[in-house]
Amino acid sequence: MNVLLIFIWIYAAMIAMAFWEAYAEGRNPWDKRKLGWKVQLSRNFVFPAYHFYVFWVMWPLLLTLPFVIYGWDSKLFGVLASAYFSGMVLEDFFWFIVNPAVKFSEFWTDFTDYYPWIKVGKKKIIPWGYVLGVAVAVLFWWFLWR
Repeated sequence: MNVLLIFIWIYAAMIAMAFWEAYAEGRNPWDKRKLGWKVQLSRNFVFPAYHFYVFWVMWPLLLTLPFVIYGWDSKLFGVLASAYFSGMVLEDFFWFIVNPAVKFSEFWTDFTDYYPWIKVGKKKIIPWGYVLGVAVAVLFWWFLWR
């Protein structure tokens, strides 16, 4: 198994997704102007149906296709899960880089208040979701494929 190639492949797909998502959403990120249900997870954080179906239905179905064809492999599952969870962080960050309607400099502004941030005082440092995504990726690495 070529772990590096798996990561490159999934990261390339995530960056491609950042393009189509940015072009489709424009200046309406996350749950802004989306159809379907939304779950209010906290005072300032909403989880929309769109993200549920893309990230918790479509991506897992695609990434687990090798198990349907060849059977279960714990190490491969760990590699795929690590690439997936870290890839979600990459996809979200690239949304700001490739979006023709949003400036990258808006990443640390009120424009991104749709998800929680780690802050020092009032200064935004990094989205909590990025820390969580990388932490989950590391846990899969630690327990399944290191």
